[in-house]
Amino acid sequence: MSASGIDAARPTYWPEIRTLLLAAMCFFLFTIGIGILNGTDLVDFEHRRLLGHVHSGTLGWLTLSVFAASLWLFGEDVRDDKAVSRVRVMMWAAIAAFGLYVVAFTFTYNEFRPTMGIISTLVIAAFFVWIAMRARHIRLGVPHIGFLVAVATSIAGGVLGVLWGLMLATGKQYLPAGGEDSHPAIMVVGFLFPVALAMSVWAFTFPSPPPANRLGVVQMVFPFVGGIVLALAILLDTDPLAPVAILLEIVGVVIFVVRNWHHFRSVRITEASSGRWALFSAIGSIWVIGLAQYFVIQYEGDFDLVPENELLALDHSQFIASMTSAVFAMLIAATGARIAARLQHLVFGMVTIGLTVFVIGLLSDTTALKRIGAPTMGTGLLIGLACFAWALIQDRPRVTVSAAAMPA
Repeated sequence: MSASGIDAARPTYWPEIRTLLLAAMCFFLFTIGIGILNGTDLVDFEHRRLLGHVHSGTLGWLTLSVFAASLWLFGEDVRDDKAVSRVRVMMWAAIAAFGLYVVAFTFTYNEFRPTMGIISTLVIAAFFVWIAMRARHIRLGVPHIGFLVAVATSIAGGVLGVLWGLMLATGKQYLPAGGEDSHPAIMVVGFLFPVALAMSVWAFTFPSPPPANRLGVVQMVFPFVGGIVLALAILLDTDPLAPVAILLEIVGVVIFVVRNWHHFRSVRITEASSGRWALFSAIGSIWVIGLAQYFVIQYEGDFDLVPENELLALDHSQFIASMTSAVFAMLIAATGARIAARLQHLVFGMVTIGLTVFVIGLLSDTTALKRIGAPTMGTGLLIGLACFAWALIQDRPRVTVSAAAMPA
């Protein structure tokens, strides 16, 4: 659907969606700033600052964007006073909790970190309950299934993160030796990967996805199960399970490519549209799974043996190529008509080229490439955020409350 036609199909919770997206962009500014300074070696940040950088991106930017997209997908025709009040409480709780959690990661190692982790996990659980309840009242498409399994997985990831935080704060062993790596594994593979596929699919049929068939459900469930299996492989220190997890991810990606091949072929890279961001997200997801499979083969399923620079290449491919591109696809679809095409071309070029150079620099451990790629990518992201924020701030459509609206 073209961006110019979106105005007639504004989602029911558009004011809350705008607030979540604008808050997510504020978090991303912090993430990008740290990333540019660190990637160019201008500042050597201590571990706490880098953890704040990571969690500002995963929680503040990506998870809040997922919440915004969830309100869009699952909030059809529902806006009465009680429903709005519940959603707004969850919205502000998420923004506040994630903000304090990022502060905790950036400045502390003490009990404040797991405390905020518990609160943040409860907020995520509240959003999941709302999504699950709404799922009973709407026609489910493939993106809906992807969001359901991804947000459910993020609850498990949050619990593992809290246990890891308690270990650091108290010195007590709440996870098996080496089990702390299960937290990033399940958040990246079990949460971000399925939701990136879901948002990529959604971008091609925006704003209303078609109903999910059996193959579409399998496409989303397999990556979800793969994330669980990978987390168990790390928790139980069972290396043979890692290839099984990656295999499940590969099956999901293959189905995703086959089912959406006609959409991919229709994309014109030179055209300012959400489709090219969705295509780049799809390519990023395929690359992430391929790179992960290479690590499994190269290091015999033991991710502890993977060099840090190679893991960083995998992480940035997931966070930017796969996930951020999917969020940008949604933003372009919602606001693209208000952003000049030349700016869209500039952002797309700087982000895609900058990320490619940066990832090559990480994989080859080439400092010059990292110093070129990081600021190029980061500047492109900043320009994109400025464009999206301006478009969202300017867009204050009225929302009509229907007397016959269903309760959430």
